[in-house]
Amino acid sequence: MPQLEVHRFSSPFENTPHKHDDQYQITIPLQGTCHFTHEHKQLALPPGEGILLQPSDRHSFYIGDGTGVVVIRIRPESLYPGDSSVYSEPRHRKQFDVSRVSRVFRQWTADMMALDMADPLVEEELEARMICDLRELIWERTIPAGPKMVHAAADRHLAQVLEYVHAHFTEQLSVSSLAAMAMQSRYHFIRSFKSLTGVPPYQYVLQLRVREAMEQLKTSADTVTVISFNLGFSSTSQFFRAFAKMTGMTPEQYRKSEGRRLI
Repeated sequence: MPQLEVHRFSSPFENTPHKHDDQYQITIPLQGTCHFTHEHKQLALPPGEGILLQPSDRHSFYIGDGTGVVVIRIRPESLYPGDSSVYSEPRHRKQFDVSRVSRVFRQWTADMMALDMADPLVEEELEARMICDLRELIWERTIPAGPKMVHAAADRHLAQVLEYVHAHFTEQLSVSSLAAMAMQSRYHFIRSFKSLTGVPPYQYVLQLRVREAMEQLKTSADTVTVISFNLGFSSTSQFFRAFAKMTGMTPEQYRKSEGRRLI
């Protein structure tokens, strides 16, 4: 993703010394021992003993049989949650809860497999949530989500976002642009939006698109493919999945059932 990379390595694996000029790297062994080299210093990392590298730190590692390691790389501007004076530089070595890291990693993997990553709105939402999860793993505390929004009228910026989404839901939208309109960070915006509407931005847009699709299936002769394309779905298969999830039937089944009602 633009701000974040996540990798899982299993035995046996070895890489050559290298560095990442514009990324922090967090390496966390989940099982077995990770033999790590950091700036020519040899380290043996047991399960949960994570190491955080600064950008440009030279490093390499190797693992043998029965070993598993998670490596996360993140851009500096995304690592710190807001005020870096409140969240100090993370420790170079840190003990992580292996079961918690494994649980978070499995959730990330499940989300990436289940969601339509071709849609930029989906990718940005997932990336923002993954970054927040990572911050909470590093600093071992929940990152504040900002003030809870009760109604759009309570925040004119969120009201403008909702108005914009309703006017442009068939177009490609991005969390970054909507968050900027709301004058919030991406993660705080997603939390505020969900508090207001009950669903995150991507699900809200899907609901608007499916409702409009239901209307067009009843009132127009356009094909399912044309309707899908006109409503901004990234593919016909994405349209089918979203429509079936919301209505319990395929677009064709819905059109036939509505046609019978009109006779």
